[in-house]
Amino acid sequence: MSSQSPAETEIALGGRGQLFHLLAEASEIEHTLMCSYLFAAFSLRTGAEGGLEGEQAAAVERWRGVILSVAIDEMVHLLLVANLSIAIGGRPHFGRPNFPVEAGYFPSDVVVKLTPFSPKTLDHFIFLERPRGLHLEDGEGFEPEAEYVREAGDPRLMPSHQDYATVGHLYEALRANLLRCCAHLGEEQLFIGPVSAQVGAADFDLESVNTIANLGEALRAIDTIVEQGEGSPSDREGSHYQRFIVVRQEHQALMEADPTFEPSWPVTESPVMWRPPAGDEMAYIDGRDAAPVLDLGNAVYGLLLQLVVQAFGRTGEGAGAAQRRLMAAAIDLMHVLARVAGALVRLPAGLEHEGRHAGLSFTMLRAVEPFFTGEAEDVLILERLAELRSGAERLERRVAGLAGLASAIAAVSQEYRTGRATEKGDADGTG
Repeated sequence: MSSQSPAETEIALGGRGQLFHLLAEASEIEHTLMCSYLFAAFSLRTGAEGGLEGEQAAAVERWRGVILSVAIDEMVHLLLVANLSIAIGGRPHFGRPNFPVEAGYFPSDVVVKLTPFSPKTLDHFIFLERPRGLHLEDGEGFEPEAEYVREAGDPRLMPSHQDYATVGHLYEALRANLLRCCAHLGEEQLFIGPVSAQVGAADFDLESVNTIANLGEALRAIDTIVEQGEGSPSDREGSHYQRFIVVRQEHQALMEADPTFEPSWPVTESPVMWRPPAGDEMAYIDGRDAAPVLDLGNAVYGLLLQLVVQAFGRTGEGAGAAQRRLMAAAIDLMHVLARVAGALVRLPAGLEHEGRHAGLSFTMLRAVEPFFTGEAEDVLILERLAELRSGAERLERRVAGLAGLASAIAAVSQEYRTGRATEKGDADGTG
């Protein structure tokens, strides 16, 4: 992003289709930011194993906690956007472009790629989370390939692009369109989706994830997202923007005291698991150990995402129990993913990237549509868990940091089976 961020563009107003369009973009923004923050957190060294001790080790552990907590907030935002999509009659959108995101997909100032923890990455995170109206310079290396404006165009039947310089402005566009649709259609006609098909705080331990049934609850969800990111106009304390500034200040102080301080592993930027076209700046990971560990990590991430997809859109008797079972399995796989990502950043990326380490690419497949519920869902999820367990068993024997991973995956599978059996027993009266 440039130092001269453009003024916020005029909000494009439309009908329900415009709302779905904005919600899909908001979902992709939250999803990509979450992965970017996780990548930076995973790149940090750990204590003595990473050559750190004393004040430096404590600081790095603190920064890891801050970045991971922000990533969890982004997951909350993603789930709130999903609930809002259902509330107005749609399905959640969990797809997103792969990294690095090509120019033209988001506004020109929104450059999204995977980079390890560093001063320039912190500058970038602060830029992304900055409050509306605040002009900052982005981190070095995050300059847009080209300056462009995504034209909204004249009113038409197709939804319109919404350009924005800050994430907060995207949500202001969403707020304005919600108010317009509510005034035009009426609140009862706008909020037609089933609350039971949404995921709420009762389904897993994240208090900020609330279900949405009306305009007031929809606007409160938007307030939560904006205030967690940039803060409120009168209070930035605790916002993502302010928390990243504190991390940057602490990092600068430690670097001044010891210029040799290296808080992160030498992880390559923009890792990919498939060889890119010639001349592309992405880093193809082909290390003997790194390649299969990256494959496992992306497979775990893929199933984790599928479990979240399955949790939404369920209705009828037993929907709540199924949502809790699926979200519990997803949370358990998040811990598995962290183990794999932590091992990966210690491994050489490959011959083409001498001295650099690998990192998780969060590779997306073409489709993230939900499986059919019932027996088909159970078979497909348990089948995939068995494949992941088998892959983990092969890697445990040769890669440090993965001991016990197969058992952890087996435990996820067993918990899923137990929960499903309990639900069936409750349904037929035998539980």
